Amino acid sequence: MNKFEIHVLLAGFSEEQNSQLTAMLAPLPINLHSCTIDCVIDTLPKVHVLLVGMDNIEKRSSEVQLAPVQQGDAEPETSIELPAIGQGNGVDDVSSLSRDQILDQFVRQLKVASPYGMAYLLAPAKKILSLTEHQQAQYRDFIIFPVNDVFLEKRLFRIVSDLQEKFVQLIKKRRLKQILAEHEIETQRLKTGLKTLLKNTREANKHYVRLLSNQVFTRMGQRASGRNQQLNYLLEQMAEACGLDEEQIQDVTDAWHLRNIGKMGFSDELLHTPYIKLGAEQQRIFNCHPTLSHAAMMIVRPLDSAAKIVLQHKEYLDGSGYPEGLCADEISLEAQVLAVVNDYTELVSGRYSDRPLSTVEALAYLDNYASEKYSDDIVNTLAAILPELSRTGKGMHDVLVQSIDLKIGMRMTRDLICKQGILLLGEGLTIDKATISRLQEMEMNLQEQFKIFIAQK
Repeated sequence: MNKFEIHVLLAGFSEEQNSQLTAMLAPLPINLHSCTIDCVIDTLPKVHVLLVGMDNIEKRSSEVQLAPVQQGDAEPETSIELPAIGQGNGVDDVSSLSRDQILDQFVRQLKVASPYGMAYLLAPAKKILSLTEHQQAQYRDFIIFPVNDVFLEKRLFRIVSDLQEKFVQLIKKRRLKQILAEHEIETQRLKTGLKTLLKNTREANKHYVRLLSNQVFTRMGQRASGRNQQLNYLLEQMAEACGLDEEQIQDVTDAWHLRNIGKMGFSDELLHTPYIKLGAEQQRIFNCHPTLSHAAMMIVRPLDSAAKIVLQHKEYLDGSGYPEGLCADEISLEAQVLAVVNDYTELVSGRYSDRPLSTVEALAYLDNYASEKYSDDIVNTLAAILPELSRTGKGMHDVLVQSIDLKIGMRMTRDLICKQGILLLGEGLTIDKATISRLQEMEMNLQEQFKIFIAQK
């Protein structure tokens, strides 16, 4: 049997009984101690097994007598820690207590000091049978004593062996817990590393998507500007306001940036002519761009979800869209959000009709087709967000006026360019009296009626 630090305490036995039990227990791998019933509890070691007798209950205090079984033993392999022993004496005043009461109080206080200890009572059968239920509950088991030495020795050996086996199982459990704890730490470290790699990969993907997006902008004759950043922010706000979760917002954002990648192979005429000005055959070719964009994006596995959104972003609720003519619930919510923001962008940029529309005109157009082509809720959300973004300088909300309608203090939201392509006034200019006079004079000289975009309050 491997030696563990098992403490066995003999208490309440006569000197002769103490010697007999010590001789029986000495060969076992234990630390053996003995004491009187009225000793000071604080002086006792942490006890795993308490063997209690009833022949030496004296009204005196004694120091603990230590009786190690084997001298010169090596340090035990494992020490089972138990809670610290409480303060105070075992019995402060025994003058008014009976022998049984002294014994009960001693056992009770020792079990408080060593809550994991197991108490066994060695007493005559008649005495054991006379114990109350409360007294019996204090002991793990009872051993008739005196009894045949061979039987007693086997019983004591079995008690220690059972405890030894429990200690072995406890050590195995503790080692297993330690291994599990170490594995958990390693798992957490790996999870943290994977999260970092995933974050870095997503950041890299964002840069690649933006790179492709800029190439598409360049091919379509557009230039990077603060207006593009405002539209990006508008899309994110729309996606969040429409109840999309973080992953869906990322997918719809990727779809937004790459929705036009299928137009890269179109001719300049097809790209730079407003949609309603295209002929039937040109529109048929143009309407293939969602399918082409979807095919290009499907090559990159992380863009699968975004590619499906792009494929549907020109589908309308009434089935009049393309490329597949989907209706209502067949179109994902992400695609419906992108459809509204994309069509709004094409209206205000002039890529749909023969001239750019103001935000007020674009909203009126979308609202006119709401419930047919678009979701009422999404269009209403756009109408609510645009004025708020305009007030905070993160978006544009404007109306189209003529020079005769201009008033001092109005702010231009877009560059004013004449038909000859000359920049006359810049975006952000605040209208004053001199500006109004100059505009009216230029209209007369150029024989042109200017359309001026003014911030809507």
